[in-house]
Amino acid sequence: MADTYLPADVRKRIVDVMRERKMTQRELALRIDVNESTISRFLSGKTEKLSEESVIRIARVFNVSTDFILGTTVIPDKKNYDISELGLSVEAAKNLYTGKVNNDVVNRLLENPRFAMVTYMIAQYMDDTLARGYAAQNQMFATAGYP
Repeated sequence: MADTYLPADVRKRIVDVMRERKMTQRELALRIDVNESTISRFLSGKTEKLSEESVIRIARVFNVSTDFILGTTVIPDKKNYDISELGLSVEAAKNLYTGKVNNDVVNRLLENPRFAMVTYMIAQYMDDTLARGYAAQNQMFATAGYP
C-alpha cells in the first residue's frame, strides 16, 4: 500500500483502495456483510452516507484507519490497535501505558531489523528447544567417543 495518498473524500478513498487491492464491489460487500447494492449506491453517489459500522468494517478489511477511509488523513496506517490485534497481554499493555517500561527502548527494539530473529532465539531458549539440541549434540559426541 502507498505510504500516503492525495486528499480525497470517502467515496474516492474506498474506490482507490479497492482498485489497489483489486477488490470488486461485490467482494467488499461480502466482506463487510452488506448488500452489493448498498456499496454500489454509495460509491455512485446515489446514497449520501454509509453506516458507521460499515466504515469501521471497511477499514478493518483494508487494515487501515477509519480516519483514512473518512479522508481526514492521507496516511493509511492505523494509529490505534486493539490489544488482541497486537498480541500483547493486558499486563504488557498496562506496563507500556503507565510508563513502567521505557517506551523509547521498546520502540527501538521493535524497529530493529534483527529483533524478529532475537525473539525467535529467546522463544527457543524459553521452550527448551536449545537445551534439547545441546543434549542431543552431547549424546552424539558421547556415542562417537568424544570426551
